[in-house]
Amino acid sequence: MKSIKSQILIYLVLVAVLIFSSLAYFSTKQLEKLNPYVEAQYLEIATARSDQISKELTGALEQVKMLSQSNVVQDMNKDEMMDFLTSVNLGDKYRNMSFSDIEGKGMNTKGVELDISEQEQFKEIILGDKDYWISDPFISPYIEENIPIITVSHVVKRDGVKVGLINAVFSTAFWDEVVGGIDVGKSGFSWILDDNGNIVAHPSRDISIHTKATHLIPNQEDIDKVIKDEKGTMIYTCPEGHKFMASFSNIKGSPGWTFIVSIPYEEAFSEISTIIAFFKRMTLVYFIIVAFILYLYARTLSKPIENLKKVFERAANGDLNVKADEKINNELGEAGKSFNAMLSHIKNLTYRDPVTGLYNFNSFMLELPYKMEGLRGEYGIASISIISIDDFKRINSISGYQTGNKVLETLSKRILNFKMPSEMVARYFGDEIIVFLWEADYESLENRIIKLWQLCGLPIDMNQHRFRLKTSIGTSIMSMEKGSYDEVIHEATMAKLKVKNSGGNGYEFYNEAISKMIKEEEELDDAISKALEKEEFYLVYQPIVDITTSEIISNEALLRWDNESYGRLPIPVVIEFAERKGYIEDIGFWILKEACRQNKAWQDEGLGLTAISVNISVHQLEKPDFVDKVKIALELSNLAPEYLELEITETTAMENVNEKLATMLKLKRLGVKISIDDFGTGYSSLSYFTKFPIDTLKIDKSFVRDMLEDSNAMTIIDTIINMAKAMDVAITAEGVETLEHMEKLKIMGCDKIQGYYISKPQKAYVLEQMLKKLP
Repeated sequence: MKSIKSQILIYLVLVAVLIFSSLAYFSTKQLEKLNPYVEAQYLEIATARSDQISKELTGALEQVKMLSQSNVVQDMNKDEMMDFLTSVNLGDKYRNMSFSDIEGKGMNTKGVELDISEQEQFKEIILGDKDYWISDPFISPYIEENIPIITVSHVVKRDGVKVGLINAVFSTAFWDEVVGGIDVGKSGFSWILDDNGNIVAHPSRDISIHTKATHLIPNQEDIDKVIKDEKGTMIYTCPEGHKFMASFSNIKGSPGWTFIVSIPYEEAFSEISTIIAFFKRMTLVYFIIVAFILYLYARTLSKPIENLKKVFERAANGDLNVKADEKINNELGEAGKSFNAMLSHIKNLTYRDPVTGLYNFNSFMLELPYKMEGLRGEYGIASISIISIDDFKRINSISGYQTGNKVLETLSKRILNFKMPSEMVARYFGDEIIVFLWEADYESLENRIIKLWQLCGLPIDMNQHRFRLKTSIGTSIMSMEKGSYDEVIHEATMAKLKVKNSGGNGYEFYNEAISKMIKEEEELDDAISKALEKEEFYLVYQPIVDITTSEIISNEALLRWDNESYGRLPIPVVIEFAERKGYIEDIGFWILKEACRQNKAWQDEGLGLTAISVNISVHQLEKPDFVDKVKIALELSNLAPEYLELEITETTAMENVNEKLATMLKLKRLGVKISIDDFGTGYSSLSYFTKFPIDTLKIDKSFVRDMLEDSNAMTIIDTIINMAKAMDVAITAEGVETLEHMEKLKIMGCDKIQGYYISKPQKAYVLEQMLKKLP
């Protein structure tokens, strides 16, 4: 008979075998579920770095494009171009520039004469139909250093005809920093592949450019997959027989390049494998221990193991904020440390913003519930603030994106040092930072917000420049009860927008007044959306007169709103709101149809063959069916196209120029006239205006109003009139309010005038009486 001791030992061994075997099996399975998360992190790294290179290429191309549109470059005068190009500073990555005529003969900024007629960019741009070309990296015979370069080339046109091209040579050092600056473990590396299967960049000096990718990935099908797919992850075997994981992402805007992060498979999942192996060893160790100790000790030991299993399961289910217990004074504590270290590494790769070093917005939203739960029961109030830098684009435009990123990083560090341990800071979107704060009461919170705003306004010295940031901060108080965090963020956003709409550089708490403002905006939204259906909109007409004959030659149709609540609301406000809410297309189409109908009615009554001018919103002009809607308006009214003139603001015309030019040409083929409204107030390129098929330039009324007192305004008007004469384009002066204005404009050669001196905008029946009185 077996002794009770033996029976107990056998029983304990069997129980131990069952417990530890099950625990090891399920824990291993849970850990293996982390593999896709690891793959996703490396894919995110590859995507982020490919986007970084894409932005660099896009920036370089935009700089070269701008140079190709300058008058000096378009004139193709060698001496003037040399002086101009050598004075241009395109940044640290820029090496030199060159230009050539359509024969391929040219010179670079170092004075070396070139013949690029056999080069790729010459064939693609001058002999082909491309406007620009980005080359693959190559070693140039014209540059002494044996450093790969790329050329960014753009066509130079004068009056729509190719006269040459301009090249900017950039060092590939910037992507060497990107390729070599990624920490992908001990043996991992990143590299760039082109669509011909050649290596474009690699951190190893032993691998030169244009080396075949089969040097790294021997299977051609794997290489084809990388080239074909936009992004993804795959497993391959290198020529030495080692298994690798590759995460890749296409570089947008490049000549077919793909950014790849390669890392040995075992190294990529080493921390998970280490934990699995370590846990298996621990299982065996504890099994042996349990076989020789009392049941009570086995029970005590099993509890931390079960807790660790729960931690693994939560991590496998996506909770990367979980932490294993490191305080256990045995191997389980060491396993917890390894697990926590691995999870921290994954979390940083997933949830850190690469520019500022802060957590990104996704991380903020995942962490927020845990922060709130940790403060539950504490006395105080929680809030979310959104910090937006006013006019941050100006810093990027003047000092470059790298400086802008450094400024944003410096500001982020200040705010990070400002927060308490229980609080949280993350990058929101673009130039905005989101902050979670906790204070004892509202007064303390407001004082913190004031200090935060003052902190943001402290000067930042960088690259021999001093930046004083102006920030708009919107704050919303959070409820400790479970609710929608999105709603709180929306409220903070609305408070921030109120600050910006008030001129920026301040702070605001979300309150009932803002809520009322939102409600009023919703009521205005409802009223505008129903105005057409209720026939509340109507048109008034302001005559445009020939300055020589005083004859009314056209009338401008202007929108008015007959509404009891909003009738006094300025029409520009109504139009801006309609544009923002998406109603302008329907309203604009109604204006177009009604203006054509009324003008045709006046013609049918024998009141003269005057034209009708209609203002067109940028939102209308950008719609693919806009030309069709103009046709419909003309067909419904039976108005001849030459009696319809569409007015487009200067700013509208200069946005998406090529698309606007295509639409204008379609309208001209239809027979419609086109005028540029408010001319002189924008930042137009005259080279574009020579291409626009316009009939009239309308001088903005602000210049006309000030012309008798302001010599600058008089000079601008004179310049516009002379330019219009040179372009064979008619000139209309808006805002003519006195006889002196009219007489001066007549002497200066203006063709048409419009303003209160002639007539204020009139309803149709009033203008009809005016037309009947004309001889």
